[in-house]
Formats: sequence, C-alpha cells, structure tokens
Amino acid sequence: MTDPLLQELGMMPASRQHGRESSESHYVNVTRMKCLLKCVLSLNEEEAQVLSYLIVHGQGAIAKDIAAALGRNPEVVRRALRGLYSRNLVVRRPYPLRKGGRAYIYEVPRSLVETLMGICSKVDDLIKSVPLRRQQH
Repeated sequence: MTDPLLQELGMMPASRQHGRESSESHYVNVTRMKCLLKCVLSLNEEEAQVLSYLIVHGQGAIAKDIAAALGRNPEVVRRALRGLYSRNLVVRRPYPLRKGGRAYIYEVPRSLVETLMGICSKVDDLIKSVPLRRQQH
C-alpha cells in the first residue's frame, strides 16, 4: 500500500522486481522518471507513461490491464507497447486467453530497470546537492 502523501508527490514504490519482493524499497518520482525517459530515450508521452508503469509495477502485464491501470484507451497502450518493443525496451511473451486467441505479457528487462533506476537515483542526488536559493524581499 502506497502512502497517500507519497502518491500526491508523484512518488511510487519500486520495490518489486519481476514479481519478487526486493530487499530494498526504493521510491521513484514517477513524473521525473517519465521526463527522463522522454528525454534520454526520445519517447513520446504514451510510451514514457507505459514504460514507467511497467517499471513501477515490477512485473509483466498485458495491454488491457495496463490501459485499465492508466485510464488510457487500450489501442493507445498497444501502440505504445509496439513502439517500446521495436526499440527493445520491453520484451513480450505470448499469453493464451481463456476465450481463445492470445495476448502478450510485456516486461521491462531487469538490466534496463536497474540502469534506469540508477539514472533516477543519480538525478535525485544531483537535485538534492544543488543548494536552494532563498528569495530576498
């Protein structure tokens, strides 16, 4: 359960890695992560939002579930996932549906998650190291 104050600040736990609880609990500023993803990886808004969700969620998900969690149109999410997949930023595996047919479960490779979390941590350290200037009246 996420603390409401942390949610209000845009901070989400990223303590689960591919379905397993991590020994360390890290909090990620999701807004900052999305901005970094857009800048560093040249992602559009939807791709950054979907990739951020998969990183914070910490386990694979199908497009329909991602769309529901983000409150987005499923086709927009599928398009974003195709773009992420074509850039090798997510991996997918077939997921058979009960009513026939199949979907894909999308995941972010562990090495990419670790690298991105490291970048976010370094940016946080940088921001904390910059002294705040007090306004003089």
